[in-house]
Amino acid sequence: MWHDFWRVVYYEPMFKSMCREVGPGFKMYYGGDGVARIAGKLNIYIGSNVTMFDNVSLAGLKIFDEPELRIGDNTYIAPRSRFLIAKSVVIGSWGLIACRIVMDNSGHPIANAAGRMTSGGGSPSRKSVRPVSVGDLCLLGAGTCLYPGARVGDGVVAKTGTHVAGEIPPFCLVEGNPGRIVGKLPIPEELKEHFGEDRYRMWKEQQAAVVI
Repeated sequence: MWHDFWRVVYYEPMFKSMCREVGPGFKMYYGGDGVARIAGKLNIYIGSNVTMFDNVSLAGLKIFDEPELRIGDNTYIAPRSRFLIAKSVVIGSWGLIACRIVMDNSGHPIANAAGRMTSGGGSPSRKSVRPVSVGDLCLLGAGTCLYPGARVGDGVVAKTGTHVAGEIPPFCLVEGNPGRIVGKLPIPEELKEHFGEDRYRMWKEQQAAVVI
């Protein structure tokens, strides 16, 4: 009850004040830190009914102006998830996200060894930055890592510890490092009511083209 009291009257309002937009129903659960840490300048847009833990870390890098994080409606961000953003990371709706790290950049200079001698290890180059996107209805298990250019389709499930750096078609099961498709997941017909016939048909077509 004590943690819930401080969450409602202090920590949640503090976090919301640092975001550009937060929809109704947002909850920040206690994980030991009080409030999620935001390092650097980062534009954060959060949809409705999003759940996040206070030990999630969010960082905006000084590579491009206005780095941006968007999280869709009804998404759950698990404890100790980390986001390192130089330009753009987009997380869809109805997701369960337990990533060890989501990053749209290399984190530090790769080709420039001298650059790593600077304070903090140096900043990555602009060339290393590629936006990351995660579709709706995704389940990314504990320890999943998303690297620059990762594009995770709707309904994807990533097993614990999966590393993704490329494109994953909708409703596929992925595992390993590097992540590989190991199965196709059912696409329930009742999803048509929420997402529409056209989108349902697109999922079916894109999934059918996958060869395992």
